[in-house]
Amino acid sequence: MSPKPSLADRQHALEAAFNMFNQLSEELTGSYQQLQSQVLELSQELAAARSERMVQLAEKERLADRLERLLETLPAAVIVLDGEERIREFNPAAERLLGRLEAMELWPEVVRQKALGGVIKGNEMKLLSGHLLTLSSSRLEQAPGYILVLVDITETRKLQERLNRRERLTAMGEMSAQLAHQMRTPLSSALLYASHLASDDLNPAKRQQFTSKLRDRLQHMERQIHDILMFARGEDAGESRILLSDLLKHFSSTVEHDLQQSGVSLVIDDQSQGRAVMLGREDALLGMLSNLLENATQQGAKVVQIVLHVEDEIEIHLADDGNGISDELLPRIFDPFFTTRSGGTGLGLAVVQNLVLNHGGEILASHSSLGGALFQIHFPLATPAIEQISPVGFNKEKRTLGVAQIRSLS
Repeated sequence: MSPKPSLADRQHALEAAFNMFNQLSEELTGSYQQLQSQVLELSQELAAARSERMVQLAEKERLADRLERLLETLPAAVIVLDGEERIREFNPAAERLLGRLEAMELWPEVVRQKALGGVIKGNEMKLLSGHLLTLSSSRLEQAPGYILVLVDITETRKLQERLNRRERLTAMGEMSAQLAHQMRTPLSSALLYASHLASDDLNPAKRQQFTSKLRDRLQHMERQIHDILMFARGEDAGESRILLSDLLKHFSSTVEHDLQQSGVSLVIDDQSQGRAVMLGREDALLGMLSNLLENATQQGAKVVQIVLHVEDEIEIHLADDGNGISDELLPRIFDPFFTTRSGGTGLGLAVVQNLVLNHGGEILASHSSLGGALFQIHFPLATPAIEQISPVGFNKEKRTLGVAQIRSLS
């Protein structure tokens, strides 16, 4: 049996317990005060964050209000499409330009109803009313869909056309004396041959010779007049869908006989796989290719190569092995009435450039790996979003016309 604790031992134990209790109470009080301090700090931070959030919300509301007012007063049409190309929102200018619009209406259907031909050409849309709009789009970041912005450029385009026509007419006025001289020379020759034909004692061989020369001079004058009229008019591109693979076949068959007679070889390398579809005028594009081919043959070319391929746009490369173009003349070859040939009008390449620009394209001239000139032509693809064009399963096609043969295009 253990001895009973003495009074002193019990008193000592109680004092130790009391001291421990006091220590724990102090620690608990300190922890509570520290917790209160942290709660106060967190409350202050939360209040500050809430205040900042309210300021941000108020600023966003003011910004949203300003944007809404801006969209209402903006002269450009703004249309929001969802991922299915349905109209979700639009501003008043959209209805002023396009007429009545309905929410959830399919945008392609709107284009079919409002646009001339039911298509968007490049980034332009011509309405049935005659107005011309440019269209730009931007993908939404937070959700699938697009924002479309349409601007009426009808008056701007008219002013540009007037300015272009004025510049062409001014250039023609400045060169009228030169044109008169160029026209007088073949006309004088034609009159001389005509006077010989009027002779009664002219033998059949001479009559045939003078008739041929007279026809040649008249045809030369006709080409000069044609180039002048083409340059002065600056005709628009038209709205027809053109498959350039077919156009090149047509072109090659048209010039095949003349090439064989002149000993010139034409190589067509179609790498487009039937995807080179553009909007334009077929006769204008054929005229463009004819002018470039004629320019090559006049520079002594015996081989002319046309390569067609498609990436983000249509590219046509026309190269020849002729005399080429010197670095000094490259910046001037598209200038109206600039020519290095006697008897030339200097309008052939200027007409080509006008046709390319009117089709929304670009043309560049440089040196060809064949030794002559290289013309690089870029055209925009016809927009497939409204009217889908199914590519034809074309294989890479090469055709060689004329007497020369090309073994490699590399």
